[in-house]
Amino acid sequence: MKASVKRSLVAAAVAAAIAAPAAHATNGYFKIGYGTKNRGMAGAGIAFAQDSLAPATNPSGIALIGNRLDGGIELFGPLRDGHLDATGLDVDAATGGAVPNMPLSRDTGKVDSGATLFAIPHAGFAFNMGNITAGLSIAANGGMNTRYNSNLYSDAFGPAVGCTSTAAICGGFQSGFAGMLELTGATTAMTDPVLGGLYTNSNLNPALGVNLAQVIISPTVATKLNQDHSIVASLLIGYQRFRSYGLGLFQPLSSSSAHVTNKGDDDSWGAGVRLGWTGDVASNITLGAQASSKIYMQEFERYEGLFAEQGDFDIPANFGVGIAVKMNPQTTVAFDVQRILYGDVAAIANKGPTADQFFAALTEVLQTGAYTGAGRLGDDNGWGFGWEDITIYKLGINHELNSQWTLRGGVNVGGNPIDSDQNLFNILAPGLVEKHLALGFTYAPSQYNEISMTYVHAFYEDQSYTHQGTGGFAPFSYDTKIGMDQNSIEVSYGMKF
Repeated sequence: MKASVKRSLVAAAVAAAIAAPAAHATNGYFKIGYGTKNRGMAGAGIAFAQDSLAPATNPSGIALIGNRLDGGIELFGPLRDGHLDATGLDVDAATGGAVPNMPLSRDTGKVDSGATLFAIPHAGFAFNMGNITAGLSIAANGGMNTRYNSNLYSDAFGPAVGCTSTAAICGGFQSGFAGMLELTGATTAMTDPVLGGLYTNSNLNPALGVNLAQVIISPTVATKLNQDHSIVASLLIGYQRFRSYGLGLFQPLSSSSAHVTNKGDDDSWGAGVRLGWTGDVASNITLGAQASSKIYMQEFERYEGLFAEQGDFDIPANFGVGIAVKMNPQTTVAFDVQRILYGDVAAIANKGPTADQFFAALTEVLQTGAYTGAGRLGDDNGWGFGWEDITIYKLGINHELNSQWTLRGGVNVGGNPIDSDQNLFNILAPGLVEKHLALGFTYAPSQYNEISMTYVHAFYEDQSYTHQGTGGFAPFSYDTKIGMDQNSIEVSYGMKF
């Protein structure tokens, strides 16, 4: 039995690390809940543990569930879209026709992301040894995954970069910002090599996207303080993989241009801790609380020129409280409030460039070959995704029809971590969904076995923004739009022993 359990858990961990994409029904890029039963209640479970995935929500819950083994898989279907319209960068119009060869169409239109179906495993076990319960949960995390079959950035901004009359690759035609700089007297000795390098850069490949996959393993040892209360600390072991491709346009804006894009998969490990408490305060009322530290991760060395702080990408801290009320012997209602501190992780939280900063960086690159100003990608203050802390509210109901069938459902409403003025970089990570509906059930053919299923829908959200220049850049602008909705079905098997 022990060998079988060990093999199952190792297999699940390996499968999760390899297969888990960073795209789930999400609050930002955290999953709304962990384990099929918990997700069936839209993640409400800080005070209502139901299976051995409990440590992923509140580690103290593992002391309340007995001996069991759980494993399951989620089929997840995200639909994401991006739109980048740079027709507002028409240098010809802005300069009164001085650069006559400027292409007029730089509107990518709405582009849907590929990669719309993922299989994501999870597993856990709990073993009660009397005064002590030992357990382990393995759960995927994430929400930053896109794969566009056309490169929105180079398709929209490439024509705006333009050409000089002396660049060999351009055939003697002036256009765009490069042509405008030439007309204002700037030397082409530096601009021409920059254009040659840009237009022959293989990292402007037609495909564009990122994938951040995370797995959190939570070994837990729990003991109850008394019959009604338990306080537990759980170790959090984080593993993550990342890759990006098609970001060649941004390489000159980096402190390490060779470590921005198309470097394949990079991975890192890290650790943190989660504290949890569960207490029965009345015959029908249970309270719970959890606090999870930041998981301090190794840096992504292959992408040290993309993420702020030289590739650092920690997993944010979060905390929450919950209540579970047993309305009658068959029905329990649970309610959680959770706070996720995205703002404490620079790679996620640092603001992306304003329109003026982006235009100034482009101008400097064309004149000198590289950007050296504030916000340079990879620096401590390097541009990021501009995500903010969010608060999530989770309400779920669990109703036991009889000894074999249990029904559950829930709603999950969270904040959008992305302000619309941060749309530019978040074309790669449009984690803006706010409202989720969950429905699920468990069928127990015997007292030792059960099968659970959950369906979750995240309702479509989108947002648009015009990035408008000011001062000397007042004639120029570009428009962005991002959107997402999600569907998932999760199935798991639970064995009691």
